[in-house]
Amino acid sequence: MISEVIYGGATGGGSLSDELYLLDIRNEESSQWMSVPVMGTTPGRRYGHTMIFNKPLLIVFGGNNGQQAECDIWILDVERSPFQWQEVTVMGKRGPLPRVYHSAEVCRDGPAAGMMVVFGGRTAENKSLKDTWGLRQHRDGRWDWVEAPAKRGAPPEPRFQHSCIFLDSKLLIVGGRGPEVNKILPTAVYDTETCEWHNLCSLQRFRHSSWGMGTLLFSYGGFDHKNPSAPTSDLQVMDIEVAIAASQSGVVAKGEEAEATETSLEAATAPAGTLDLAPPNYPGSSKARETRPGTSDGTRPATPPRSRALATAPASRGVDLTPGDVKVSPQVYVSHEKDFTHLVEKVNIESLAEEGRKIHSSNVMANIASKPGDEGIHTHVINELLQPTTWQPDANPNSFFLNAAEVSRLCDLTLEVLRSQEMVLRLRAPIKVYGDIHGQFLDLMRLFSRYKAPWDGDNGDIDSMDYLFLGDFVDRGAFSLETVCLLFSLKVKYPNQIHLIRGNHEDPTINAIYGFRDECRRRLNEEPEDPESCWNKFNRAFEWLPVGAVIEDRILCLHGGIGGSVNNVAEVRTMQRPLHVAQIPQTPFEQRITDLLWSDPSDNDSVPGVSLNETRDPDGTGRIVKFGPDRVEEFLEKNKPLSMIIRAHECVMDGFERFANGRLITVFSATDYCGHHKNAGALLFVRRDLTIVPKLIYPVERTTTMWDPMVMQQRPPTPPRPVPRARKLGEDEPGIDW
Repeated sequence: MISEVIYGGATGGGSLSDELYLLDIRNEESSQWMSVPVMGTTPGRRYGHTMIFNKPLLIVFGGNNGQQAECDIWILDVERSPFQWQEVTVMGKRGPLPRVYHSAEVCRDGPAAGMMVVFGGRTAENKSLKDTWGLRQHRDGRWDWVEAPAKRGAPPEPRFQHSCIFLDSKLLIVGGRGPEVNKILPTAVYDTETCEWHNLCSLQRFRHSSWGMGTLLFSYGGFDHKNPSAPTSDLQVMDIEVAIAASQSGVVAKGEEAEATETSLEAATAPAGTLDLAPPNYPGSSKARETRPGTSDGTRPATPPRSRALATAPASRGVDLTPGDVKVSPQVYVSHEKDFTHLVEKVNIESLAEEGRKIHSSNVMANIASKPGDEGIHTHVINELLQPTTWQPDANPNSFFLNAAEVSRLCDLTLEVLRSQEMVLRLRAPIKVYGDIHGQFLDLMRLFSRYKAPWDGDNGDIDSMDYLFLGDFVDRGAFSLETVCLLFSLKVKYPNQIHLIRGNHEDPTINAIYGFRDECRRRLNEEPEDPESCWNKFNRAFEWLPVGAVIEDRILCLHGGIGGSVNNVAEVRTMQRPLHVAQIPQTPFEQRITDLLWSDPSDNDSVPGVSLNETRDPDGTGRIVKFGPDRVEEFLEKNKPLSMIIRAHECVMDGFERFANGRLITVFSATDYCGHHKNAGALLFVRRDLTIVPKLIYPVERTTTMWDPMVMQQRPPTPPRPVPRARKLGEDEPGIDW
């Protein structure tokens, strides 16, 4: 933290403030409060309100103006000068009651990421509240309130003058007072992932401050229920893991058993007098002098705050590649089903059969004007195909619901959109990243069904989420036309939220022999060699696809890799389209294209440099290569602030796989590749805080042929990446720290 901001509040003598103040603490010796000049109307004088920072906005909510409680919302964009407050108009009629002395915090992890979450408070009639609301802003600028669902556990007791913080995706409601002002209230935990409430031991404070560090909850100052007229200067800390373990063992009371509450409080918290905030072996630290817990003097040393640089992260935390940078969640979402269930569970990443063995250490673009009648084409395709739970293939494998003229028009519309976009897209989080689909339309529908789809209705999230598809939409699978027509239609409808980049199969030379040309001939009743055939029009659109995307300036996404010739993003941005792929590269430029679309990481982290790719280049010509972890590190170092690469192109057994100390991830979305490998399929959900969460589906038994049998016979599939057990048994590999 480099600065602190406050707005309004009571100033003594019954007066209120409407001023904004900033404390810059970058230089502790000369830091001082300063008044921030603001133009125009302010939220007005008030107290008991909340203000949070959700970059780039300061958001003020509620409070009391001296006459009545408020429920208004005001925002100030700190990146726009001059500073000016703006009142937010919320759509819909549902929302929280006017309130004062409530709490608010921004959720930065999990399904509520990006929301300001408000809990409790007190009404103008002095009624204590226990409701929880989330305020969200949609991509189109609209705001609305959403009441938090509670699937299990009773909501906390009503309270006000409490505080709240988020630890990962868990909301902690700390302290406060209720209708019985002297009653001690337990700490309440709301899990935004499972919508469950739990009670933990109490910190026995109100009108205090609180903050989190790792799994620790800190509280400072405030008033004690036993002596509510005298402020305290206590610093308390609660280890949330210890408190949860205590609650699960039945130690924690629900608030009415004071003795049990005090016992659990002692087990999970420590007062300021016993806290030692120095690292364990720091000179002068009591940790360097003490013997062990439970020494002869009977004292219990406090749990020190966990520095990520000094302590091993607990299993519930993500992996920090660089402090404050992109990280991979230690948990993945797995869908188990036989085509008719919707059972999704979260499992630890270490439990995956293959990937677990390796745990060893605004793209703002112009909208394209639609011509009369165009809306009917892409809307018709979406209505017909975007049916995640009900779509079934036609009984006649040689038919398609669109005729050639309609497909041709859809290609024209898509090409018009693609021409307006950059060669390397600039994207924002949150975003879902999909790997190779290869005509596996049913797998795409399963992913949409289990993990939400790009539409506006139920089980849709296009209003708050972007989608990125990393190429290889066609070939090998039986439903390439369904796949590419749906993706093209979504691109036309949502040009700024659906993003498509090019794979090596979006190339006429390749998809002429791996099934797509034959599918167009057979199902559209056309002659592909005709220059105006749908197959040729698809490929003309493919030649205008971007070849890369950068998410929040931190994550580079492409189809293949960086090979030995791709050294910086700038040289990729300058590539001109339409882009033709040379099958035998003759120039450095042609080799860069081949590397972007065809190259793979080396077999494991112990193989550095650039080497032959014997799988894809059996003749040893050197045009298709593998690149080692040193190439990844070198590329990211040259292209800061990039810190990760996400790519597709290779079948991986767990649907995703990490390489180069976690700095590169391969994602593959089609299950049971070519009916041979029984691999999982995955998407990568990049949260707003750049935590990457893999979401998986596994192969299911099918009665319908999913892969083109003729292509499988003539051109067997590329084998999946070597499994980790073939890489020095994974856990002994050096250089990877979990």
